[in-house]
Amino acid sequence: MAKIKELSKDTRNKIVDLHQAGKTESATGKQLGLKKLTVGAIIRKWKTYKSTDNLPRSGAPRKISPCGVKMITRTVSKNPRTTRGDLVNDLQRAGTKVTKPTISNTLRRQGLKSCSARRVPLLKPVHVQARLKFAREHLDDPEEDWENVIWSDETKTELFGKTQLVVFGGQRMLSCIQRTPYLL
Repeated sequence: MAKIKELSKDTRNKIVDLHQAGKTESATGKQLGLKKLTVGAIIRKWKTYKSTDNLPRSGAPRKISPCGVKMITRTVSKNPRTTRGDLVNDLQRAGTKVTKPTISNTLRRQGLKSCSARRVPLLKPVHVQARLKFAREHLDDPEEDWENVIWSDETKTELFGKTQLVVFGGQRMLSCIQRTPYLL
């Protein structure tokens, strides 16, 4: 069933007042710009429960309060490498006992997906020396020679056959790329 927008408490009370004044469901619907079925459902609910308030929802209540959700989202947005264990400990200090899957579900509901660090090959001392040698050899090359070079930011390079990007909250996260140590 599709999600529908709830009517405000004020509108529901107006419907009940018009019903008590003797108006029909269709007349009430036309006056308030609502469907006859909607008006009828609200009147039936009022007759059954003597209230127009929302009934309690089915299912277990949320373990993490809206304040806790904001705190978790803020923490992860500032530092994407925060672990679920750290977040569990933060909430435990605040007085809420939750599990790691609960943290994951909450972050996913907020639009934050998990990411794993991309593997980048480690530079060995031999590679570093070769790069330095190349740089020293071509230090005095004219600018025209460099126009024919295809730079790494202009090409697509696949490491280990992976073509996926690391995405976090709709943006590419450069912090998820493991840095390689340079020994100079």
